[in-house]
Amino acid sequence: MEPELPKRLTKHIDRVVALASTLARRHGADDARATLAAQGHDIVRHWSDERWLAEAEARGIEVLPVDRANPVLLHGPIGAAILEERAWLTDPELVRAIRYHTTGHPSYTPEAWCMFLADKFEPRKLKRRPALQRVANAAEVGLLEGALAYLELMEGDGQAKGKAAHPLQTETLAWLRSAVRGRA
Repeated sequence: MEPELPKRLTKHIDRVVALASTLARRHGADDARATLAAQGHDIVRHWSDERWLAEAEARGIEVLPVDRANPVLLHGPIGAAILEERAWLTDPELVRAIRYHTTGHPSYTPEAWCMFLADKFEPRKLKRRPALQRVANAAEVGLLEGALAYLELMEGDGQAKGKAAHPLQTETLAWLRSAVRGRA
């Protein structure tokens, strides 16, 4: 796929792969599976809003009002569908990791959380948005703690901008709060 991807996106994916690998080793997750998910997570991120909407509808992917208002949310489900259709990725857990990498998912494996977090605070994003350091620090403690810090940051951002959260993001955030507080 690399020739089809813009260079800046390929560089982002490379940074996510490297950080997902680091997180996997740090937290005892399967490095190969975490990096494989990271390699496929943004294969259609460079598409336009119109193309995401058209592809989602053509593939029978549910488009919620929040997706229609912010079509970039569809790049995970579409990318996962393409990887699965082309048999480039056959592991259902990794397909699910890619499908939900924008919102997270309560059924995520440690490898999926490694990819999710790496995508959120890879070095370039961290440099552009210092508030993500809190997420990186929380991820040092644990994967769920890092994911909780990220989704709480996104919740605050959305509330400040008056934007509705994706229902799955809200569900995942509630699950993470329960899971993390239950361990404390």
